Amino acid sequence: MMRVGIWPALAVLMGLTLFTIVIAWLGWHDVIDALAQISVVGFVEYLLTQGAIVVGLAMAWRVLLRNRNGGNFWLLFWGRLVRDAAGEFLPFSHLGGFVLGGRAITLGGVGFADAAASTLADVTVEFLSELVFITIGLVVLAVTLPGQRLILPISIGLAIALISGGTFVFVQQGGSRLFRALATRIAGQSGDAAALRADRLQTALDEIYAEPYRLLGAGALHLTCWFGTGVAGYVAFHALGAHISLLQAIAIESMLHAILAAAFFVPGRVGVQEAAYTLLGAAFGVPPDIALSVSLLRRARDLIIAVPVLLVWQGIEARRLHPISTRS
Repeated sequence: MMRVGIWPALAVLMGLTLFTIVIAWLGWHDVIDALAQISVVGFVEYLLTQGAIVVGLAMAWRVLLRNRNGGNFWLLFWGRLVRDAAGEFLPFSHLGGFVLGGRAITLGGVGFADAAASTLADVTVEFLSELVFITIGLVVLAVTLPGQRLILPISIGLAIALISGGTFVFVQQGGSRLFRALATRIAGQSGDAAALRADRLQTALDEIYAEPYRLLGAGALHLTCWFGTGVAGYVAFHALGAHISLLQAIAIESMLHAILAAAFFVPGRVGVQEAAYTLLGAAFGVPPDIALSVSLLRRARDLIIAVPVLLVWQGIEARRLHPISTRS
């Protein structure tokens, strides 16, 4: 257990060190002054934009989970909130978020195999849509800033990610041990975990991949949500007084996610997100204090959403593990 836990701790330590360096370089006063510029209305607009994105993400998941397999939109909306909150704030990176999001919908009545298969398919489609989003952002960056040094390393990383994405889809056709282990984790410690055989998971996956129109529909929704992150960035930059175009905001967000994807092993991407925003903002003429403030605003938004979600989720899990006995 100590060997398993030390790597997330080291990753967080590295992220916090990077965060401290960025803050020390910019100075707290400039960052605080920038954050003070945002109004309550501006912050509420930012939160509402994120809420709309989560709605789209839940719809994409719902498209992949067929009606006969259970799970209404609001259950998947809740599952998506749990997935994102756990992935961002609990110390086991995004893989734990996938597991907990899947478990959240099983507690709402979705079968374990269907929950695991739809989670895997949704993660895959979301990842492939992200690569499309990053490609578009890379084109925008190359056209608007042809000499930018980030173009080459991000292009190389994108090519590697495309190969990884294709491999990820191919491996799912055979039900690898990784996916069976993920499904078992979603099932939890109940008796259903033992009953969740590989063939059930593979059958559920095959049913999803046998309907390409569902995959395309989910992919279109995910891509729309990725562009929604650019809109959210646009709202945040303008709320802080940086008047960039929507196209520039989309380019910044796409490149940001390319950098964050490479730092997936850092829980919460602590420090990495701040450094990336500062670097990318500077490329488009955004002052460093404003760019860092956008990152901190994003963390404030995530914190406001994630903390209540995680508290409710823990309460549900605790009640399930320790049911309250009724009085006779």
